[in-house]
Amino acid sequence: MTAEPKTSVPPTGILRRVRKLAELLSAAMFAALFLTFVAQVFWRYVLQDPLVWTLEVAGILFVVVSLFTAATQMAVRDHVALDLFVEAFPSPVTKLLRSLSLLVFAVVMMLSVPDTVRVLEWMYGERTFALRLNLGHLFVLMIGFVVLYAGRAVWEAWSLWRPKADTDEP
Repeated sequence: MTAEPKTSVPPTGILRRVRKLAELLSAAMFAALFLTFVAQVFWRYVLQDPLVWTLEVAGILFVVVSLFTAATQMAVRDHVALDLFVEAFPSPVTKLLRSLSLLVFAVVMMLSVPDTVRVLEWMYGERTFALRLNLGHLFVLMIGFVVLYAGRAVWEAWSLWRPKADTDEP
């Protein structure tokens, strides 16, 4: 697999601050996940009195931190891709095929929103076991992640056609 061409211009101003905020938020959620896990281990094995709520919180945090971080900070080139076919073509065709695939991905993601809403309608009737949290509130984040993924795909497709800058930014 060959290295994907750099597609992003250096972030400036507000974009840099938004990325930094996303990184800090991911780090905070991961720290909370880790501390919840440590609390569960401590209470279960040291105090011999397992906490039920930590399992729910850790599960929720794991899903949220994974999706949020993937949607906001992973470079497109770090996501799973099969680019053997694309790399066989000359650079202009490769750029076109990458752009088209990103745009198709964005369309498919946006087309999934109505079905995601239908699932959320059902999820609003469900609650977690220990904390009795409404699962609809948690899974409403899915719509945000879907829109973020679609928006990033459109941004990356557009970035392929902008003048390149020497950067390692995602």
